[in-house]
Amino acid sequence: MRSDPTVLPPASRDHPLYRVKSAVDWALGWFLVILMGVAVVNVLWQVFTRFVLSDPSAFTDELARYLLVWVGLFGAAYASGKRAHLAIDLLRTRLTGRAVHWHGIFVGAVVGLFALGVMVVGGVRLVSLSFLLGQTSAALGLPLGVVYLALPASGALIVFYFTVFIVERVRRLRGLPPTLPVLLETTAEAYVETADTARVSPDEPDLTHPGGPPPPAPADGGPSPPR
Repeated sequence: MRSDPTVLPPASRDHPLYRVKSAVDWALGWFLVILMGVAVVNVLWQVFTRFVLSDPSAFTDELARYLLVWVGLFGAAYASGKRAHLAIDLLRTRLTGRAVHWHGIFVGAVVGLFALGVMVVGGVRLVSLSFLLGQTSAALGLPLGVVYLALPASGALIVFYFTVFIVERVRRLRGLPPTLPVLLETTAEAYVETADTARVSPDEPDLTHPGGPPPPAPADGGPSPPR
C-alpha cells in the first residue's frame, strides 16, 4: 500500500517554516475575528440608535465602511495563506511530478510581485501622501493614512505567504519532506504516477458502466448474454 501524500510527517511540524506560518495564521485569524466583532457591535449600535433612540449615531456609518475595507483586505491575505482564493486550475490539474512545483513557483512569483509592487509600494506611497496632506475622516476625525495602512500591510502578508510557498516548493523539488499542509493538496498530484487509477471507490458509481459491471464472457467463447 502506498503512503498517503496528504499526511504531514510529525517531524515536519517542528520545522521553522511551519511554525512561523502557523504563528502568522493564528495572529491574523484572531485579528480578523476582532475586526468582525467590532463591526457587528458597531452595526448593532447604529441600528439601536436609529430605530430605538431615534438619534442616529454620527460615526457608525463611517466606521462600518472602514472596518469593511480592513476585513476585506486582511481577509484576502488570510485566504492567500490558506490557498482559499478562487483559481483556474485547468493547467495545474494536467501537471504531474516536478512540473506541479515549477507551476506553483511561477504562480507564486507573479502574485507576490503584484502584491509587492501594487499593494506594498503603492500602498506606502498612498499612506505617505495622506499623512503629508493631513487628510482626516469627516466623522471620526481619524487620519486617513491610518485607514490606508491596511493596503500595504495586507500586501506584505500576501508577499510573506507566497514567499513561504515558493520556499516550500523549492524544498520539495530538492526532495525534502513537506512542511506545509496547505500545499499537500496540490503536491499530492506529484504522486499520480503511483496511484491505482483503475480503482473505483465503493461509495462512487461506476461511470464507465452506468448499468453496473459488464457480465462475464462465456467460457466457450460464445456470444455474451444480454444485459
